[in-house]
Amino acid sequence: MGPCPEVLITAGSTREMIDEVRYWSNIFTGRTGLDLALRMLDIADVTLLTSQPEQARYLQAVRGTRGSLTTDYFQTHADLERLLPQWLERRAFQGVFMTAAVSDYQPAGAFEILRRRVIAGNPPQYEWLLQDAQKPKISSAAEEIAFCGRRTSKLIDQFRTAWQYRGLLCKFKLEVGIPEPALMQVAQASRRRSGADVIVANTLEMVRGAEPAAWIIDEAGATRVDRRDLPAALCDYALARLR
Repeated sequence: MGPCPEVLITAGSTREMIDEVRYWSNIFTGRTGLDLALRMLDIADVTLLTSQPEQARYLQAVRGTRGSLTTDYFQTHADLERLLPQWLERRAFQGVFMTAAVSDYQPAGAFEILRRRVIAGNPPQYEWLLQDAQKPKISSAAEEIAFCGRRTSKLIDQFRTAWQYRGLLCKFKLEVGIPEPALMQVAQASRRRSGADVIVANTLEMVRGAEPAAWIIDEAGATRVDRRDLPAALCDYALARLR
């Protein structure tokens, strides 16, 4: 048998600091990445970039004599944007799986709302009068505050461009409030836009449903899988592609 393939998996979610004691994030825990890493260790050497150190410790404890495991940690979008190209330079990964839930925006200021009013439009347009409220710990004295968010770069889009990665690339996408046929169309367009070979797509309703599921979509078609079967299905997909 030849050497194990090497795969990179990101897991968890980014945290973007609002002030020195608060952050914004999302609801996702990194379980998908953890389950995928555990399954991939049966067939590959895994590098796991995670926001959850306890999950890495769990993998180290249970992996036994499977493939090797290397871990590194991130908290913010900026951390992950710095780590990814570093690891792509260090290792010749045959597969990358971007399961991490990465913030689309980072805080760019906190403001007390002094006045706001509708000025026009349908949907309505607003005129706000704001006062800077940014501090190391934002005061709770104001009745209302607003946070400005600045859009972050799309990390998944940099693999094929800035980072010149040419191996198997798996993107993950979540939508809310759309039917599954529309999800499949949105996901396929998203996959092509990023240059990904395959995308795992679901809706929040699918995640929270009685029978959680996801779609695995590539250029050849789409397969709906039970959430519990997703790590095994991706492992099989990777094996077929990497051969």
